[in-house]
Amino acid sequence: MSTQSNTPAPIAAQPVVVVGGPTGPSGGPTGPTGPTGATSPTGPTGRTGPTGLTGPTGLTGATGLGAFTGPTGYTGPPGSFGPVGPTGWTGPTGSTGATGTVSGSTTVSSLPAPSNVGDRNFVTDATATTFNSVVVGGGTNKVPVFADGSNWKIG
Repeated sequence: MSTQSNTPAPIAAQPVVVVGGPTGPSGGPTGPTGPTGATSPTGPTGRTGPTGLTGPTGLTGATGLGAFTGPTGYTGPPGSFGPVGPTGWTGPTGSTGATGTVSGSTTVSSLPAPSNVGDRNFVTDATATTFNSVVVGGGTNKVPVFADGSNWKIG
């Protein structure tokens, strides 16, 4: 005669081990995952050990040839030159306009008519310094100008 109880035995007191019994069908549902436990605190960092000794410095090899520079040589007397080569060819002379190149500095309003292409001058009251732009007076810029046949331009 056996005695049955509706109260399960405590696991810690009487574990139940099934040996050789049949298992259930595979592929069944899996139960929910339990909560994750709390993170443990990190312990203190350990100490660093002493630094080891450094060995002696090794020997330096021999210096190669040409490693040393000799004393500076003497410089020749002032004005001493080697031989000078021949002078190169001179190009043809350009044509001069009817009134030629204007020299000196002036203001834009005092420039002559720009009718002779290539005439040059220098103005002291340009408003801009942009190369190849038509010069306009009333500023403080000092720029060279050239005539293109219709306008005085900066350059």
